[in-house]
Amino acid sequence: MNRLQDKVAIITGAGGGICHEAAKLFCQEGAKVVMVDIDPVVEEFCGEIVKNGGQAISFVADVSQRDTWVMLQEKTVEAFGTITTVVNGAAAFSPPTHDWAYITSEMIHEVMRVNIDSMLYSYQTVLRYMMKNKIRGSFLNFSSSTGLAYNGSAVQGYPFSKVCVKLATENMVNQVSKKYAIRFNCLAPNYVWVPKQKEVFDMYEEHFIESTPMPYIGHPEDAAWAIVYLCSDEAKYINGVTLPVDGGWYVQKR
Repeated sequence: MNRLQDKVAIITGAGGGICHEAAKLFCQEGAKVVMVDIDPVVEEFCGEIVKNGGQAISFVADVSQRDTWVMLQEKTVEAFGTITTVVNGAAAFSPPTHDWAYITSEMIHEVMRVNIDSMLYSYQTVLRYMMKNKIRGSFLNFSSSTGLAYNGSAVQGYPFSKVCVKLATENMVNQVSKKYAIRFNCLAPNYVWVPKQKEVFDMYEEHFIESTPMPYIGHPEDAAWAIVYLCSDEAKYINGVTLPVDGGWYVQKR
């Protein structure tokens, strides 16, 4: 308990999966949380957290838009007085296709719009707020196992974007951390079972099970606890890392 005491976090993609679980754990560990998702279900999830004693508010919004981040910065400070942490967990996928001949640039650009633009706008708004107010905050961005090595993914635009996230995170360490002591890290989960992705799991269940060294598929809390750690003061000297949360999958690729 209280591992995140005095933290105020914006968590995107909080309408399900890993980031929904992260929002619950953040509140459990003493943080105040702003939950954001394009899916209105985020409001229901937020209500459940508040009912159980957590301090959280929610917004239904498109984080690929700069105006959304201007609003999030203003509303978070208004509600909780500061911002110390951003978890950029919102993500988009392109339609599955292994065939390079049929993927379109539009498919890739739509994924990039969410997975890259949202991270960029979080920097241009919240990061600037932290720098101006001398807040030694942290950003936790979502890369993926697909951004570390080929994992058989048929979702072509997604791994492109996740490689960009990893490299952009490392770039921010070199540009910002020295002067402002703000940290930038990545999480790189492999497949994690969530109800929203049941269709994907059903398509690739055998592949997921066979390619994972652990004898089971990961669950949202497995990755969410890693987020808690990386955003806590326990990890105050951890900066620029991309942490695989994959049951040992990446070990097989080296």
